[in-house]
Amino acid sequence: MNFTKKITLATLFQILFFGQIFSQNSPENFNIIPRPISISPKPGEFILNAETLIFSPKNSDWQNAVEQLVSVFQPSTGFQFSAQVLKKELSLARGNAIYFIEDESVKHPEGYQLEVQTDKIYVRARSAAGAFYAVQTLRQLFPPEINSPDLQANMVWKTPCCLIDDAPRFSWRGMHLDVGRHFFEVDFIKKYIDQLAAHKMNVFHWHLTEDQGWRIEIQKYPKLQTVAACRNETLLGIYSDSPERYDGQKYCGFYTREQIKEVLEYAKKRFVTVVPEIELPGHAQAALSAFPELGCTGGPYLAATKWGVFHEVFCAGNEKTFEFLENVLDEVAKIFPGQYIHIGGDECPKSRWRECPKCQKRMKDNRLKDEHELQSYFIRRVEKMLTKRGKKVIGWDEILEGGLAPTAAVMSWRGTEGGIAAAKQHHEVVMTPTSHCYFDYYQSDPDSEPLAIGGFLPIEKVYSYEPVPAELTADEAKYIIGTQGNLWSEYIPNPEKVEYMVWPRACATAEIAWSAKNLKDFGDFSRRLVGHFEMMKAMKINFSKAFFDVSAEFLDGKINLKSNAVGAEIRYTTDGSEPRRDDKVFSKPFVLEAKMRDFKTIRAAVFQNGEKSGKTFTQTYQLSLSTGKPYTLSKQPEKYTGGEKYALTNGISGSFKKWNLWVANEGADLDPTIDLGTEQKISRLTTHFVNARDAWIYPPRSLEVFVSDDGKTFKSIARREFSGEKFADNAVERVVLDLPEGTLARFVQVVATNFGKIPPGSAGEGNASWLFLDEIVIE
Repeated sequence: MNFTKKITLATLFQILFFGQIFSQNSPENFNIIPRPISISPKPGEFILNAETLIFSPKNSDWQNAVEQLVSVFQPSTGFQFSAQVLKKELSLARGNAIYFIEDESVKHPEGYQLEVQTDKIYVRARSAAGAFYAVQTLRQLFPPEINSPDLQANMVWKTPCCLIDDAPRFSWRGMHLDVGRHFFEVDFIKKYIDQLAAHKMNVFHWHLTEDQGWRIEIQKYPKLQTVAACRNETLLGIYSDSPERYDGQKYCGFYTREQIKEVLEYAKKRFVTVVPEIELPGHAQAALSAFPELGCTGGPYLAATKWGVFHEVFCAGNEKTFEFLENVLDEVAKIFPGQYIHIGGDECPKSRWRECPKCQKRMKDNRLKDEHELQSYFIRRVEKMLTKRGKKVIGWDEILEGGLAPTAAVMSWRGTEGGIAAAKQHHEVVMTPTSHCYFDYYQSDPDSEPLAIGGFLPIEKVYSYEPVPAELTADEAKYIIGTQGNLWSEYIPNPEKVEYMVWPRACATAEIAWSAKNLKDFGDFSRRLVGHFEMMKAMKINFSKAFFDVSAEFLDGKINLKSNAVGAEIRYTTDGSEPRRDDKVFSKPFVLEAKMRDFKTIRAAVFQNGEKSGKTFTQTYQLSLSTGKPYTLSKQPEKYTGGEKYALTNGISGSFKKWNLWVANEGADLDPTIDLGTEQKISRLTTHFVNARDAWIYPPRSLEVFVSDDGKTFKSIARREFSGEKFADNAVERVVLDLPEGTLARFVQVVATNFGKIPPGSAGEGNASWLFLDEIVIE
């Protein structure tokens, strides 16, 4: 009896002990980003110590993976790891070891299998790249402090036992960095590449030339370094400020050939391909400042000192232009080992070409019907230059205009249409639309964020992106080779702000690019991200805490508060005071208790363990007859939806910085029909629109108000024409329409007519203009 009892208790202890470990090792406790294909938790844990050995194949590429592990683990642990060649006769049974094993049974060339046992770790991969990505997963299994560059004392370095099978979805998993507007030193470029590699990204898109500065040494043309790499001063404040202000300081910077080779070697060891971008035929003003004979007017030109799109472009009718580009691209092709060279091709105004006798002669001699075909001619000639050097052209989606070059790949940035068109023509495509991939946009409330170019792109919207458009067939979808995030540096002068704008949004892009589509789950991603923040802290990344910020939406007349942080405790006030740890906890949507035509301010913040996380959310609501009322539109916006169901009637007016609050259509009217619920006496209607012509946003041609009692038959009661009016540029216009006395209506329709095509000589000429409308206040 006693013996049986002892066995039973021992067995019970084992069950409880290992069951607890197994529970701790459940998939929900793994904070791996991007999410692997499968995680199978196992009982127990592996402990890393000073005696742990590393074995790997005798292969230089595989040594890069091993060196990555050592370079990450050694500084934080203080252990001096010894890496040995994995010989065929060596038994894989030796304990306290990490084995890197070349395994042809791993199907995907970048895939891996990671097996953590209590006394050893096996990394199996077909290629060294797969082994490298296994290391990136392994560094997320250990305590986050292992990623610190500084020694961490009194730590037990343990990882849960598990079996992970993983492989990427896309071959192009990229991040972009513009160094033309602001220049970043080599040390930061290396750190940036480290950050990408840690998230299994494999492409660094290096935007090296711009109107504001040429950043790559070309030995045949020293003036590109002495002249084009400098601008006389830099714009202060935002692009739309009037009067403009400048800092009066000369701004210079470029990478020598040796520095670029140093970066390339660094990236290669991290299995990152560097794709250089040499802008043409537009965004060329810095180059023209050094070689004015390559422009249509002959100059003189200066590198741009403000941001925007400029009319000074490479002359397409001048053979010297193509001689110059041939020589530049020859050097670029010899330096960069990757197969792609990015040639820009975007935002090239055609006004100079229309006025240039050489360009017009070129068009006539080659039977080109318009300047778009002239740009296609330009791109095709450049493509031939690169093809004979064994390189492939990739460019922004404008290179589709006038006909796509035969072997060119396309980056679709103005939406998905360019990518769809290119894929249907069987050209490779990287999907990177502004709507989901532009990290120079605000990521939280612009009023509480550092200055940015505009737009609004929170992390949840980044994560929602699906790179393969539904319009493509299975065969066409194969041409979508990946996606990437983009960071343009007009308002990003230093490395700290680069990191703030990129992370953690790039974590979402990394998961989109790597993880299987059916595994995407923003709730699960959010849970893992909270844990992942600790790793980024250890890596000394200056990431944004906007993830913890509170946002609000109007739901059926009630205010709903939310945060991305799973299980977040949100505390709020409705009297405008700063929320504190003992204020009311938000539990369900609430009604704003205020009189009609009143203003009400709410403030809210996330609290963790009694301390505030993220910033305080502040919002003032203007209450009117239309607040919280539903409306319909004949054409639903695709890109700018206002962010919620009641965007036009949520009591919040859009500002020039808060693009997320606006409802907008490209080339189409906006005609919201608001249902007031019951027949009401109305006397005034107020609304707002944006005038920002450099951003292709134009005032409406007219604004007209219709009313109805049944929602079917409408009559016009007020109209205003705007065609002859002048409005402040880069500003929000408030429009007030007094309505006939005694007007009764249940349904109110506001019809704002789109301006139409952008006129010649303006930014975006010939394209459809945008119409932005927000808050409709009915009194």
